[in-house]
Amino acid sequence: MSTAKVLQLTDLHLRAAAGGTMLGVDTEFYFRETLKRAMTAHGPFDLILLTGDLTQDPCPDSYQRLAGILAASDTPCLCLPGNHDDPDLMRLWLAGGSVDCGRRIALPGWQIIALNSRKPGSPAGLLTEPELAEAAALLAANPEPALLAVHHHTLPCGSPWMDRMKIENGDALIELTARFRQIKAVTCGHVHQLFEADRAGVRWLGMPATCFQFKPGADKLELDPLPPGYRMFELSDNGEFSSDCHRLDIEQPGLELQADY
Repeated sequence: MSTAKVLQLTDLHLRAAAGGTMLGVDTEFYFRETLKRAMTAHGPFDLILLTGDLTQDPCPDSYQRLAGILAASDTPCLCLPGNHDDPDLMRLWLAGGSVDCGRRIALPGWQIIALNSRKPGSPAGLLTEPELAEAAALLAANPEPALLAVHHHTLPCGSPWMDRMKIENGDALIELTARFRQIKAVTCGHVHQLFEADRAGVRWLGMPATCFQFKPGADKLELDPLPPGYRMFELSDNGEFSSDCHRLDIEQPGLELQADY
């Protein structure tokens, strides 16, 4: 039996220039540290999966810097957009070499399918009919066990203000998992907090961001002082998998969280 290892990172919120901060956090510092420490502790990985909000300032500079960081990891990467991203700029300035901004990655005995839940002009998510149809076509053509990756969450995470920004037609994704029983899990970003649920044999997963964290159960934006984190998957070619989250044990020098955009 062989096992593929996947590292999931999400919600980088890189700024246009290196050293830029958001809510008091040097987002690039924490992303670099998260990637480095995950690779040191658990690498090598067969794939790095980035599930959206790669940058807070979508521009050539932010995506080119990210491309350089990922290239240095010497690991294949699959990147999908979040509500703060620009998919066209991602394809122009991020994709290439080891970085894929496409739809599907095949691993031994498994497939990872990326969904675009970005709704232009809104922080909430939406899966368009063409998006759902393309995912269904890939699943129909490829019977291997599947991990679906998307930026926005589908099931409520328990934070009322965040749950107003989940996938608006999430029932369509739930229906997709019911139609295609090879879907074993759906993993997302967006929530900036740990989330796990099981529904009808499918595991639904959310995770910490690589930058700042949101307080679970909050009615409005409240920052959680917990450090950044990452998620790991071990995908066995017999269709079984395991997943867990890890958090960093360091803090940005001089960190002062600021819960105000």
